[in-house]
Amino acid sequence: MSAPRAWSSPAAFRALPEHQQGIGAVLGAAVLWSTGGLFIKAVSLDGLGVTMWRSLLAGATIYIIARPPLVAPWKAGWLTWALAVSYALTLVMFVSATKLTTAANAIFLQYTAPLYLLVLGAVFLNERASKLDFATVAVAFGGMGLFFIGRIEPRDTAGNVLAAASGVTLAIMFTLLRLPACRPEQRPQSMFYGNVLLVVGLLVVNLGRREWATFQPGAADVAGLTFLGIVQIGFAYLLFGFGVARVTALEASLIGMLEPVLNPVWVFVALGEKPGWWAVLGGAIIITAVTARTVTVERRRPPVPREDFGVLGAET
Repeated sequence: MSAPRAWSSPAAFRALPEHQQGIGAVLGAAVLWSTGGLFIKAVSLDGLGVTMWRSLLAGATIYIIARPPLVAPWKAGWLTWALAVSYALTLVMFVSATKLTTAANAIFLQYTAPLYLLVLGAVFLNERASKLDFATVAVAFGGMGLFFIGRIEPRDTAGNVLAAASGVTLAIMFTLLRLPACRPEQRPQSMFYGNVLLVVGLLVVNLGRREWATFQPGAADVAGLTFLGIVQIGFAYLLFGFGVARVTALEASLIGMLEPVLNPVWVFVALGEKPGWWAVLGGAIIITAVTARTVTVERRRPPVPREDFGVLGAET
């Protein structure tokens, strides 16, 4: 089967090996996630306002498409809530960081996650990193470092700290999603609950601030919030939930590093926030490293048993 044909229809996609399906789904999620910087910057609301509305639409999207089983909160179990909380913290800290620093700083600091996954994957998932994995992480972070040459400003400190913290919670979420105890239906279920947490919690916070303009969208904001909620978060996380069941946590985070490469590109094209030539070089290094690793691993990989997950992470 040729590559173009393999991606030309849902049936052809399902015919791919399980691991390649996972790579494709995580890659698709990364592309959708990468549009976040552009639309977050374009919406006039502050970080908490954007997150509240985006989560409302994302939660509705996940429920309508995946139909996860909903149970009373006290019956959901620790893993579902641990996933929901790590998901919620990742979203709210990243959006706030994007509002407080550049899109490039926010997304690249969030993608310190592979560093933590080198440890978390080995300790909790028995997913031992290979020499190739360590080399890929090292080269990718070398490329990432180029994004920050001459671009660290004191006024960006709060946003940079939040972005780095979101990298920790992102790594925790990746690890929890890969735990053997994580059932297929728990992935969309926990993401739904995470969005509910954000909507309820941020509604209280936003009302308490009594600054109505910070979370009341205008007509120009509606389109951006709709895209952010339905596509950039809702559908993207369903794709990711499907993909992460088929690749290792570290592999998912490395493929996800294509998100920070594309994120400032969209912002530059639409808003003129120029990443600079060092950033262009860094992005090229990351793409080359991740692509080379993926191709090498696929060539070495023996056939693996097919895991019976539905298209969006639900049981079939």
